[in-house]
Amino acid sequence: MSVTEPAPVAPPPVHEGILRRQSLRESAARTYARSLPIVPVRARGLTIEGADGRRYLDCLSGAGTLALGHNHPVVLEAIRKVIDSGAPLHVLDLATPVKDAFTTELFATLPPEFAENARIQFCGPAGTDAVEAAFKLVRAATGREGLLTFTGAYHGMTAGALEASGGARDVKVTRLPFPQDYRCPFGVGGERGAALAARWTESLLDDPGSGVPLPAGMLVEPVQGEGGVIPAPDSWLRRMR
Repeated sequence: MSVTEPAPVAPPPVHEGILRRQSLRESAARTYARSLPIVPVRARGLTIEGADGRRYLDCLSGAGTLALGHNHPVVLEAIRKVIDSGAPLHVLDLATPVKDAFTTELFATLPPEFAENARIQFCGPAGTDAVEAAFKLVRAATGREGLLTFTGAYHGMTAGALEASGGARDVKVTRLPFPQDYRCPFGVGGERGAALAARWTESLLDDPGSGVPLPAGMLVEPVQGEGGVIPAPDSWLRRMR
């Protein structure tokens, strides 16, 4: 009679432990992580390498923030230059040479007439913060409270930004039709659908009996992302302006 030892059980891959701990430690507010069980360890350009050894084509691009891809050498060099210089990395709203250079270059990209009267505000790290700042600005400037937004929109995860997004319920904003061909709100699509959408908006604002008071502002995406990657027609955007 011979006795053999059982074969050792291989430990689970490292990335599985990381994902398990994430699900235990972080709130259920996580969205992308639930549908993308990936543990990124390296990234370059368009691709991400996971801890499982697989390579992924990154179509999310940091929700649009990585216009130059991951770890672009020019970006890395600029970051190293600032870090090596010993410049302060957190100074609230104080002016620094790096901030001044950035603002100067940004204003140089604007039309001269616009740049002459433009003012810049440095918001928080996410687009949501910029949206919330815009809400405060238009309400302070107009003395009004209402907002105009569009079906299919997405503007952020804070309470105010979610209220202005397309899927929110019990909203305090007026939801307007966004022109598109695939699911045209008027069933016609094309230029005719865009013209009807613009006319609908004009009617709501011009008709004192529409029940829509004059708003503080309008929040519009030239290209809807969450709504299905829908570009707005140029003529319609000009009429909204």
